[in-house]
Amino acid sequence: MKKICLSLCLALIIFSVAAAHAWDAQGKIYGTDVEYSGLAITKQGVDVKFTNTYYSDVKISLRLNFYDRTGNLLGYSLFGLREIPAEAYVDIAGNYLNGNWRKCRDATRLEWQRLTYEVLY
Repeated sequence: MKKICLSLCLALIIFSVAAAHAWDAQGKIYGTDVEYSGLAITKQGVDVKFTNTYYSDVKISLRLNFYDRTGNLLGYSLFGLREIPAEAYVDIAGNYLNGNWRKCRDATRLEWQRLTYEVLY
């Protein structure tokens, strides 16, 4: 009985640690031809790299929301309107984070909101 209880406790601890970072540090921003990579949340702010995979320039502005496991908003970061050339990237470092950086770093879910997305022909 002790072995079963110990095994269950160990499984819960492992699951809790694995679930602490349920979001990916890279991926595609839904509804755009822009991908993000190298996402990191630090005391200095949000660091990320945006890559335009489209063959034309794009203008984009985004909001990145951080949520806890019950769906409560922990914080957000706004990425102002910027132009990304065709098949190029921009690095952003220290973007302002509204909220506790540790809670946002440990958020169980994040959501990219597209505020502006315009293809420049």
